[in-house]
Amino acid sequence: MTPAQEVDYILNDCFFAVGQAVGTEKSIDFNVIQWWRARYRAFFLHAMTVNGNSWLKDRKRVTAVGRFLGQRALFHAAERPSIDLQTAALASHDVETGCRMSAERDGVAPQRLGEQ
Repeated sequence: MTPAQEVDYILNDCFFAVGQAVGTEKSIDFNVIQWWRARYRAFFLHAMTVNGNSWLKDRKRVTAVGRFLGQRALFHAAERPSIDLQTAALASHDVETGCRMSAERDGVAPQRLGEQ
């Protein structure tokens, strides 16, 4: 399977983990799912093709980060009825900052926000 095919399985597991963290407390606006999917598809595909990351090796870590993304989205949504694009962006910023710090600690040059 090519990385371009494999990345869709990664995204499915990641968003399943997001959903587990969010549970029934809030709904997630559809445009958030579209935005996250496009954003993380590019990030994950880059990690697989440029950095050589492996889904088999990284699955537990990626799903844990997915749950953390859901938790941060819930936190930022606060009293809002759903997780909207603004709260999703704040949650993504939190998670991506942590991922960059971990990558730097591990000696990997991380992909910066907005870079392809």
